[in-house]
Amino acid sequence: MEQALAFALALTQQRDEQHLCHWWTSTLNASFQPKGILLGMLDVSGRQLECTGWVKGQAVALALAVDDFSHPLAYVLHKAQSRTWDSLHGGARIEHAAFRSLLANLGQQCGLHAFPLSDGNGKPFAVLAMMDGGDVLQEWAGRPELAQLSQVFCNQLTLIRELGRSRRDQGVLRDSLRQMKGEGERQRQHEKLLGDQLIGQSAVIRGLREQIAQAGQHKLSVLIQGETGSGKEVVARLVHQCSDRAAKPFVAINCAAIPENLIESELFGYQKGAFSGALANKTGLVAQANGGTLFLDEVGDMPAAMQAKLLRVLETRSYRPLGSEQECYSDFRLIAATHQPLTRHVEEGQFRGDLYHRLCQCLLLIAPLREHMDDIPLLCQHFMAQFSTQDGKTLAGLQRKFLAQLQSYDFPGNVRELRNLLEVACAHTRHGEEVGLSALPPELRDRVCAELPDALDDYNHIRDLRRAMQQYEASVIEARLRYFQGNRMLVAESLNIPKRTLDHKCQKLEVN
Repeated sequence: MEQALAFALALTQQRDEQHLCHWWTSTLNASFQPKGILLGMLDVSGRQLECTGWVKGQAVALALAVDDFSHPLAYVLHKAQSRTWDSLHGGARIEHAAFRSLLANLGQQCGLHAFPLSDGNGKPFAVLAMMDGGDVLQEWAGRPELAQLSQVFCNQLTLIRELGRSRRDQGVLRDSLRQMKGEGERQRQHEKLLGDQLIGQSAVIRGLREQIAQAGQHKLSVLIQGETGSGKEVVARLVHQCSDRAAKPFVAINCAAIPENLIESELFGYQKGAFSGALANKTGLVAQANGGTLFLDEVGDMPAAMQAKLLRVLETRSYRPLGSEQECYSDFRLIAATHQPLTRHVEEGQFRGDLYHRLCQCLLLIAPLREHMDDIPLLCQHFMAQFSTQDGKTLAGLQRKFLAQLQSYDFPGNVRELRNLLEVACAHTRHGEEVGLSALPPELRDRVCAELPDALDDYNHIRDLRRAMQQYEASVIEARLRYFQGNRMLVAESLNIPKRTLDHKCQKLEVN
């Protein structure tokens, strides 16, 4: 009874496969005291038996190929049945050099008894080999103890493997849940960032937020097109902040603001002595953007010579500073922006077509403010809160008449112009008062009020209301089609109507 309890206690203390195998072969070695014992376990590939054990009291280890029948363990594994050889010299076919060398000192009278170990499905996963005299091996093979001990080992090994799989599955599940939680948290952070930085609730702005979030998830080059003052750099920064490069540099350059002879040195840098006045090495913007994002604003104004050089850099991510003989590498993501109609410039030969297609892997179109005028109240609140904090005073709000006037103005300068108007008006408004039209200087007030006669139109010239509505609707659709370059899906989304409704209206109104 004591022996059985000690055996059970020792068995249950083996917590992993390696320790269980070592304990079991040690137990068999101590109990049966064979001249040699080997336990060959299939490796993860299923192509080799990793063998460990003892021969004449010396620990041994070797690897035997499963499909190599020059050693007897492969035969036993493939046949899935036990086999006894009374002698290893002439009785068993042993041509495997390492295996034959291992058994060289056991003598001609030594035999081999080998049998497979199978899992719960009857599939062999290991071979146990015991070496001793033929009569001793026949006695062991006829006794039930060895088979019973082997079954105990197989059962315990199955439990340990199942426990290991369960732990791995739990670990994978925990990692998956942790990843999902992290992704959910990042998504919430991005949504908050986009909501705080890209103000508005119109269909146009909501669609743009979705496009920015999607652009942040891939590494394609992004081209942002929109009128001056529509917020192209704001959108570019948001794409960067919603990407996995958010913690790395965001490096911006305005291609239209730098003279043609300086733009190459600004982008690629230069070595000391590269030209007159180059008194020290200068790191270019491409190098500074390594790991992060390079933003080329007004890329449509880039000189033709630089367009070719930029194309090569985009294809190889390699560049050469002025005066250097070696090329450098920079891992940057490119975001470009322009107010120019690049497709027309490509057709006219003013902009390289291959560069345009390289830049336009992902296109973001920013609608002008006049196409989402219902966002003006939210934009006004946002800017007034900024200026109120900046000036250290409290503003009572925006006068209705001023808001109505702003909503009737077409804003050729877009959001930037609205921001400038409100900054001036807030600066001229006293603490605790409402911001009104009178706070603007005369020249700005006249500009905003220039649209007032149209807003107060009595429409006496209209003689057919249905025709007037059709003409207005056709004008809106034609303008939107021009802006989105004929993409009806984007037009439908910007007008908050189904595409099939737009198709029907285009056919009815004869709009192409």
